[in-house]
Amino acid sequence: MEIGKLYTEAIEIQVLSAIVTKKATYALQRHPDLAVAGIGCLQYKILRALGFGEQTISELSRKLMLDPSTLVPAVDALERKGLVRRGKDPHDRRRVPLALTERGTKFLECFPLTDDRNPVLKSLQAMGDEQSHQLLALLRELVRHMPGGEEILIKVSYRVRAQTTDALAPPDTVNEK
Repeated sequence: MEIGKLYTEAIEIQVLSAIVTKKATYALQRHPDLAVAGIGCLQYKILRALGFGEQTISELSRKLMLDPSTLVPAVDALERKGLVRRGKDPHDRRRVPLALTERGTKFLECFPLTDDRNPVLKSLQAMGDEQSHQLLALLRELVRHMPGGEEILIKVSYRVRAQTTDALAPPDTVNEK
């Protein structure tokens, strides 16, 4: 493929991916259940990440790709709401692991990952099964060719299975070529 056309396609894919992300984030920010609970989008993402187990601010920072200074006020607010607790590492007193409280765990159990208002879900429904599956396969292939792509796909597969209601379903074909 001509390099100029490839550059143009790369830019368009980046722009379209950013739009999908913005639309999904906007919908999450406007979700009425989050608003009633007084939980912002960033706080929700932190709760979801902690749903996988204890993590420090630094670990969350890497996973969420945000500066630790951005996370601290959000974690503080979650702690004040009784959804998150700061712990102590018996092996390293400088390490402060964060964990969900029982209330935080119950909040996540009651809050669906997606609903009928989700713009990505609506768009996939409009596309139909075949095109939705094709899009997913192509996105996986795109990520697979990125640095660390296989590892990313494994982590995504684990996270998706862990967050779906049927976590005992057989693993997806993410790693099949």
